[in-house]
Amino acid sequence: MEYLYHGSPVKVDTLLPHQALDESFSEGCQCAVYATSSKEMAICFALGNVIESDDAERTMMPETGNKMIFKHCHPNYGGKGYLYVLDKSKFTHSMGLQWVCYEEVIPVEIIEINVDDYLHLCFIK
Repeated sequence: MEYLYHGSPVKVDTLLPHQALDESFSEGCQCAVYATSSKEMAICFALGNVIESDDAERTMMPETGNKMIFKHCHPNYGGKGYLYVLDKSKFTHSMGLQWVCYEEVIPVEIIEINVDDYLHLCFIK
């Protein structure tokens, strides 16, 4: 079995499709469960997003590698995050390292991580 990954600061038993918002790419605006073939990229999303102001944003662009850029926000320092391991056969390729599934997904495994162990994957602006 081949696997994909999904990262979240919230632990759930089943991942449900939700409406995503990506102003740069229409592929990122679907109502779906999103996953990636990059374990590090999924971990970045598991770090959370503590908002400091109304113009806070969290972005990940190919030119930054597998690093999340936090602007007017920061990871959930001292907290936990969750890396979901998912069956790739349930997903359709969307673009780049991104995959989507339009139905609920039960993870094969859920790995709890310590946010502070992965701060090297962040740029704080």
